[in-house]
Amino acid sequence: MTFKGFVLQGLVLCGLLSAVGCAVNPVTGQQQLMLLSEQDESRLGSQTDQSVIEQYGVYQDAGLQNYLQGMGQSIARISHRPSLDWQFKVMDSPVVNAFAAPGGYIYVTRGLLAAVNDEAELAGILGHEIGHVTARHSAQQYSKMMLANIGLGLGQQFMGGYGDMLGPIMEAGAGLLFLKFSRDDEREADALGVEYASRSGYDAGRMADFFITLQNQPSDNGEQGARLPEFFSTHPNPVNREANVRTMATSWQSRLPGQKFLVNRQPLLSQIDGLVYGEDPRKGFREGDWYYLPQFRVQLPIPAHWKLEQEGNNLQLTHPDRKAVCIVGIRPDSQSTDIVANFVKSTGAKVHGDRSTTNNGMSVRMLLSTIADGNNRAVIVSHLYQKGRDVFAFHAMTSEADFDSLKGAMQSPASGFTAMTDRDKLNRQPLRIAVKTVSSSTTLESFLRSINIDSGLWARIAWLNGMQLSTPLAAGEQVKVIQ
Repeated sequence: MTFKGFVLQGLVLCGLLSAVGCAVNPVTGQQQLMLLSEQDESRLGSQTDQSVIEQYGVYQDAGLQNYLQGMGQSIARISHRPSLDWQFKVMDSPVVNAFAAPGGYIYVTRGLLAAVNDEAELAGILGHEIGHVTARHSAQQYSKMMLANIGLGLGQQFMGGYGDMLGPIMEAGAGLLFLKFSRDDEREADALGVEYASRSGYDAGRMADFFITLQNQPSDNGEQGARLPEFFSTHPNPVNREANVRTMATSWQSRLPGQKFLVNRQPLLSQIDGLVYGEDPRKGFREGDWYYLPQFRVQLPIPAHWKLEQEGNNLQLTHPDRKAVCIVGIRPDSQSTDIVANFVKSTGAKVHGDRSTTNNGMSVRMLLSTIADGNNRAVIVSHLYQKGRDVFAFHAMTSEADFDSLKGAMQSPASGFTAMTDRDKLNRQPLRIAVKTVSSSTTLESFLRSINIDSGLWARIAWLNGMQLSTPLAAGEQVKVIQ
């Protein structure tokens, strides 16, 4: 780059920063780098919200949704940005997580609601996520991304205008939610969470208890602390977090004399009684070499030793050596008029063969296509099923060199796709949280044995209640169980 060009780019950058790059942080009152206006922030949040709903789904319980919205709104009203259009949603996911999108969108998974033990814990979590929004942490990250994009193409952006920068970021959708916050951001969100929960009348020190619960989350084999909880993967755990939260909670309580600081275990438990726990088999489950989708009344075979992952209405089957992949996209009640055209447009694939036929009583359109990347070519075999208004798109892909040896296995999920008829599997029900009341003094283990709870669930139940199996229970105490 010439010196003249360097100076020109610098002038453009300075012009952008002076025009839209500075804003007063609502929390600190200090100037900060910000390339998103509040209007842009709200627009980004709305776009992201659509992606989140499509990817995870909203948990279908109007009462629980209203409860979370009401509680969240009451906390947001005393925040630094009370005028935002705050929306709080329970997402239909078994993972333990909560996250925020710009503009006032807060998401809590049903997995997290199962793990909290009182309203004070939940208030701290909601306050923490509200804090990320009020301090504009996500908007700051997006601004840095935009700045990087500006740095890569200043001349183009100078000609096209600042407003064009938001487009690619909008298109990233829900994936942008999971950019890691810094530890400083987490400390600030913790401090704001404590402040907002305390000023709302809750014992904010209980948020520290929830963080300890997360750290003790058992793995599938019952080993505690064996894997990083999803919450910590997107929210780095600052040093001395629990101690700092308790100190801040004590400080806020001293600053609010005469205020009662509630815990409210029973009201929270009454709301989650009956909550679906873990994976919901109605949305799909694996058994042996088959994957069943009861809600669509269909099933498909899984090639031997292939790994299967499900996210929302999408499945991914991966060859054990990662030489091939089969992606199954399910579009319920699809409005698509030409799923082939949509596929070609989104991938840039070159279609070599296209025919319609029937398989297992269903109409299917089969495509053979390729995607080139330099000297490398990938072969894609697509089976596009239309069942009523539901579309099931199978895209099996491998390298051109491996196609002949792998085509049988990679196409088997699509070729074996068929209607589901087994009544037992069609009616498979999920596990749920049930709240039980202790009738007399006992221990958690003895209580679970007395009400015939499967012993394989005891460790998980103890964790959900923040207890040990040896924890004493008093008459009248309520306990979450899984059944």
